[in-house]
Amino acid sequence: MTDDHSTTVDTLRAELERERARADSFEAINRVQAASLAELAKRAANLRCQVADLADDALSSKPMSVQGLRNVTGRMNGLAEALSCSAHGYAGARTTDMLYPTVDDDLRAHKWTPRPDRGLDGTLPPIPITEMGDRRGYARGWHRGPQWITLWFTGPTAVAYGDCSDHGRLNNIDAMRAVITSARSLSASALAEWVTARQEAHKVPFDAPYGRVFAHLQAGPWSAIDIDRCDEFGVRTPTGTGNTSVWICPSDPDFRLYVWGIGNEPAHVRYWAGPVVDMAHLVQITGQYR
Repeated sequence: MTDDHSTTVDTLRAELERERARADSFEAINRVQAASLAELAKRAANLRCQVADLADDALSSKPMSVQGLRNVTGRMNGLAEALSCSAHGYAGARTTDMLYPTVDDDLRAHKWTPRPDRGLDGTLPPIPITEMGDRRGYARGWHRGPQWITLWFTGPTAVAYGDCSDHGRLNNIDAMRAVITSARSLSASALAEWVTARQEAHKVPFDAPYGRVFAHLQAGPWSAIDIDRCDEFGVRTPTGTGNTSVWICPSDPDFRLYVWGIGNEPAHVRYWAGPVVDMAHLVQITGQYR
């Protein structure tokens, strides 16, 4: 009788623990979904403000110029695209997803720069087809020199998978945190090879002056956020003989182009991956990241 009673108690206790674990899992998912909804609401509010400002300007006595309108609608398109992309990715949260509450802070603190490759979205690491479903998360990438890391977010601080240049697929938060917070782990030869490749790209002058680059960027949805004079080294100075500007991608505010040049001399154009080598390369970049 005692043994039967003890067995019954143990069975009930085990069932209670399973129910508690199940409840904890659902509570974690609820927190992820609540954070996702809060972030989406913030993005939607930002987009609503942009629309309201555009409507007010259209009804004003002095509406903005055509170029200003292109810039505003470009930013609105970028906001709408980011809202749609993240909403789609966040909808797939699961109890097996990994919570990483400090992921954004860790990336910033350890000098990882956003890597805004449009090809990231929908690109999945080699995982079993049963885990994939329609799409597992919202892919975002970062680089630190030649190192890169891609995380598939199912919430602002929840991750389904990870992938990185040094270690391949990352299956748990400890591995992700170790990669993100580590010092740069490249071998001396690998780092030297990357530096050499970047220096080689500088040897051939850009095939257009600053004015042509400026006109190309001004004609598209990219926005100039900083225009100034500069000296012969590209350093800003009010009395400089050259021009310099910074341009922001309409679909990703972290992706910027830096341009400077003097008169009809070859311009200098760079972005996160290094120098833009010629106008064809610039057209490719600006056409891809709209």
